[in-house]
Amino acid sequence: MASFYILSMFFLLFAKSLVPGDSAGDGLAQPYSSHYQGLKKGASRERGVQFQPTVVKNRGIINVRVASEIVAKDKMSLGERGFCWSRREEPTLQDDYMVAGKGSGPFEARIKGLKKATVYHLRPFVMADSVPVYGDETAFTTHTFLSGAKIQLKYVRGGTFQMGCQIEQFKGYGDEFPVHKVRLDGFQISVHEITCSQYSAFLNSKRVSPEGKMGEVMYLDVQDGDCPIRYSGGQFVPEKNKGDHPVTEVTWFGAQAFCEWLGGRLPTEAEWEYAARGGRQREKSKYSGSSNLRQVAWYQDNAGGTCHQVGEKEPNELGLYDMSGNAWEWCHDWYDMNYYAQCPCENPMGPHSGDTRIVRGGAWNMDAWNCRVSNRSSKSPGITYNYYGFRLLIPVDK
Repeated sequence: MASFYILSMFFLLFAKSLVPGDSAGDGLAQPYSSHYQGLKKGASRERGVQFQPTVVKNRGIINVRVASEIVAKDKMSLGERGFCWSRREEPTLQDDYMVAGKGSGPFEARIKGLKKATVYHLRPFVMADSVPVYGDETAFTTHTFLSGAKIQLKYVRGGTFQMGCQIEQFKGYGDEFPVHKVRLDGFQISVHEITCSQYSAFLNSKRVSPEGKMGEVMYLDVQDGDCPIRYSGGQFVPEKNKGDHPVTEVTWFGAQAFCEWLGGRLPTEAEWEYAARGGRQREKSKYSGSSNLRQVAWYQDNAGGTCHQVGEKEPNELGLYDMSGNAWEWCHDWYDMNYYAQCPCENPMGPHSGDTRIVRGGAWNMDAWNCRVSNRSSKSPGITYNYYGFRLLIPVDK
């Protein structure tokens, strides 16, 4: 089974550096950490350090390897230590947990049998004077196999944000107003736009016709000369050197069918903009991740007249790539230019009906104005272009 490694440091009394190294042949990247000091008697039992998951093997996983270190200065009585995890936030020993020895020092454990494509929350713990002390929480997402094609998912914590054309956007189209407050539940979203390799795996699994249709519904316009996927030797395959490019020439129906195949859906327009803005980590940027479009996007001025491999530009605050530029991204919602004036404030799903579906983010052949995070556009769900793609969203179980 493939696995990934989460490294944390858990401090009871004082902090010291832990140098990451190889484990079982896996190169461990430097983890993010934030040191805390001084847990005294009578102080909060919820002390430790912030720690984030570090993916070593970016594959589909249902196992996870986790590690931590406890450093004790005084003669505090330390008992069993380990990790607890749950699909809800702030896991405790009332949830699933694993003991990984006793006392201070480094320790690690391998958690097995997790559900695929699921968000888990994890905290280290140690029994100190017979009372559980918990380290800070992290969240990680298990991935799913796609017949050899991998999809990396990012857990996005829910929150509230102002949706629409704000001051950093320097004026916008009329359908970007009024700016309105939206609250969203957490969700998982693909780090990259869905690629040709991933979409080919789906087409072959679903036995889509050589013309790219499922019944009478067009999923992919294979017969278009710009399509980056072809039907050859009885199966769909990416064109040469296009495997890691965004799949384009895909209809809204084809995009939504792919997402449903994995137990998900297309992101709503609100979810898309929240993620593009960086979620809770957002900064007021004109584009996704920066106000300097060249840093984060392939667009009209730098793309050279073509789409590019995913992930070549810098990510946004959440670690999501290409949410501005490269390919427009289909969203779940029907389009209504006046929807913002009547939009529900909690988990809006868009109008109940319409003629066109939302696309967001701009593309390699668009100017900078179209790549703004608040910009809205739409097209008929059955249409295809060589600059229309999508990404996957999987709602989090409550």
